[in-house]
This record gives sequence, structure tokens and C-alpha cells, in this order.
Amino acid sequence: MYFKNHFNFLILIFILISSILIANLYFNKFESSFFERNGYKHSSLYQEDTISYYFPQSNKLIEDKNKNIKFFESGSEYTNSFLYPRLIFIFNNLVNKNKKIFDEEEKIIILKNDKLFIYLQIIIFYISLIILYFSFSKILEKKLSKIICLILFINPIIFQWHLSFYTESLYLSFLILLTSFLIKAKNLIDYFLIGTFVGIMYMQRTITFLYPLVIFIYIMLLDENLVKKIFKFLCIIGGLTLILVIIGLHNYKRVGIFYYTPTQTKLDLQRYVEVDVIKKLKKISIDDARKELDNFNTNILKNLKLDLSKENDRIIFSNLVQKNSLKNIINNKIITFKIISKNYFHSAILNPVQVYFEVKFENWYEYSNSPEHKFWLIIRLIITPIFFIFSGFGFFFSIKKVDMKLNLFIFLSICYFFIFGCWLPNTRYFVPSQLFMSIYFSICLLQIIKYFEKNLFKRS
Repeated sequence: MYFKNHFNFLILIFILISSILIANLYFNKFESSFFERNGYKHSSLYQEDTISYYFPQSNKLIEDKNKNIKFFESGSEYTNSFLYPRLIFIFNNLVNKNKKIFDEEEKIIILKNDKLFIYLQIIIFYISLIILYFSFSKILEKKLSKIICLILFINPIIFQWHLSFYTESLYLSFLILLTSFLIKAKNLIDYFLIGTFVGIMYMQRTITFLYPLVIFIYIMLLDENLVKKIFKFLCIIGGLTLILVIIGLHNYKRVGIFYYTPTQTKLDLQRYVEVDVIKKLKKISIDDARKELDNFNTNILKNLKLDLSKENDRIIFSNLVQKNSLKNIINNKIITFKIISKNYFHSAILNPVQVYFEVKFENWYEYSNSPEHKFWLIIRLIITPIFFIFSGFGFFFSIKKVDMKLNLFIFLSICYFFIFGCWLPNTRYFVPSQLFMSIYFSICLLQIIKYFEKNLFKRS
């Protein structure tokens, strides 16, 4: 037992060190590669959302701190993730002594010691898996718990996000921690803290907003009376509401408007769905469809005399755009269904090299015309059905191996993130579902291992 425990410990250390070494090799390969955006040069390691949203918002917080602006009055418009830019700001403040990310003199965008930030993402994910192992090992086979955590860590589709400056890495860690917290939760305080944690997850990614519905079903399957179950769910809602109020108050204190939904979320329907609906409905090109929507947006600005340089007007504008998008989508259900179905299919095709090629190529057009894209598309079309088949068998095996309420939580989590995230045609949004599917994949893998062990033992 002594040697076995030490061996397991050495394996854990080896996996962590290996992952950090991989991250280091990745950085060394691309850190001297630069792209340019809006007159600023930046490392290719920084993805589009990082340059467009996270770094500018972090840089605004840096500037506000240097001006001694109070926290609740600092920052810029809530456009994307509320938490991630602030985490980058805290990191920069602690490690880089609040050095500006946007250098106006050198015209360069750089987060000093960015490699350390990536290491921290890996370590946080690593710790979350250790916590998950101890939670799972109390209700599942220890061997299965080990396989699940190992698969989750070495899975290249998941691991690649730890090397990026996207919200995914920390969000996946949060999902793992939330699962552990749910398994361990006992009293009302635990559930209130879970609700608060769900709120923190919402600050990272707004797709979390309706996730308490999945948790509600989990709670309803607990072996308790109905009143206790309702109080537990109310505690979760209370914790989530607390975080939403904090976001709303922050915006109210900063700009005079109470809101907790990012403006980008309201515009996504027009950018990714409505434009295709208009294209198919009127049988026009995608460029003409964009022009038509641009004209609609321009008319809103003119008729209401809105000034997009003012945040208050931008919020009014985004609300009206969202309202019109929903109207067009609802009025053209069949066309919308066809478009979204295609997007769902595209999002579910596994992509283990998305981050790598986003760093290697400056834009999608450049990558889509490369031989690498054609090669990896074939690989993706091979590994996707294999993963789905293994996960499907794992689901059937799980009926006897996994507690029903936990099993339903895992299954509904897969469905939730697929339905609410993958209508956007980006494989990045399928990763949370893939995280939970990996549990079923691991169960199937364990059954295969047991089958070979049994047959080898018989032969010997």
C-alpha cells in the first residue's frame, strides 16, 4: 500500500510537470510570432476575443486604478465576461505591478509574464480534478474515479483551452468544482454557497444563467421531503441573485444603469442567426443580408438619436436589436431550425487543434485554405463518431454504476450546454458538454479494461 500510494503520487506530479512543459514548448514556439490589429502589434498567442474584449477591459481597470477610481466605479461596459478581465487585472496587479497591457508609445499589446497566467490555469484545473477524485471515490469505484480524472486531464480537446486566453479553461475548472460541491452538499448554507458559486460561473460565462434548472432536477431526486428540497433550491437562487445584484449595482454605480446581461449576448442573435435567416428568406447573398441589417441598425440610431459612444445608448440599442432579432427568428421558425441544426452539427465535431491553429494562422480564411485544415477535418470526422460511440456505451453502463441523481445531472449537463451553447457555430462551445461526456467515455473504457483483464486472467 505504501509503494502504491507513492507511485500514484509520482504519477500525479509527472502529469502536472509534463503539462507545464508542454505549455512551455507551446509558448516557445509561438511567442515570437506577432499579428496586428487596429494599429497595435500583439503576440499570436492572444486570441481575437482576448484582444477585442478581455485585454481592453483589463487595461481600463489598470488605468482606473492608477487614477484612484473606486472599484465600483471602475471598468468599462459589460460586453462579454465580467470575471475574466478582472482576473487578468488582479494577476497583472500582483505580478506586473499594474503595468499597462496596451503600450501606446510602442503600439504593442502585451501581458507581461503571460506564461505564468497559463501555468496558473493548468494548476487550477489540476487541483479541481483532485477534488473531483476525492468526491467521486466516495460514491464510485476508485479505479473508475482515477480513469475519469486522468481522461479529463489528458484529453487534448480539453487541455488545449488551458493554453489559451479564453474563458474556457477556468470555466471547465468551475464546472468540475461545482460537481464536487453538489456531491458533498448537505445543509442550506452549502446550497447557498453553491448558488453563489453558480453566480461566479455566470460572471465568467453567461451561459450559466439557466443552469440552476439542471441543479433543481438533481435536488428533486434527493431522498428528502419536498419542503427541504424547495428550500435548498431557493438557497441556490438566493446565492445566484446575490451575484447578479452585485454586477447590476456595479454597473449602476459606474454608469447609472442597473443591468447584469452583457451587451454582446444581445447582439449575437443578429450576427450569427438572424443574418442567415434574412439571407435564406429573401434569397440574397450574405453581404446583402448584412447590409440590410446594418441599415436597420442605422435607422434605430437615427430615429432615436442614439450615440454609440455613450454606454447608456449602446444598451438601449442592443436591447432593440435583440428584440428585432427574436421577432425575425420566431416568425421564420422553419428557416431558423435548419440554420441552427447546421450550427449544432458543426459545433459537435470535435476539434483538438482549434487553439493551435488560431495561434498559427491570423484569420479563418487563411486557415480554411491551408492543407492542415483539410487534413485535420478528416481526423476530426474520424475521432468524433468514435468518441460519441464510446460515450454512448458508457452511458448505458452508467445506469448500473452511477447513482441516478448524479447520472441525470451529468446527462442533463451535456444536453444543457449543447442546447444553449452550440447554436453558435463554434466547436469551442461544445467543450463543456464534451467534459461531461468524457465521464461516460471513461466508464466505457473501464468496461473494456475489465473485459480484457477477465479474459487474460482466464487464459492464464
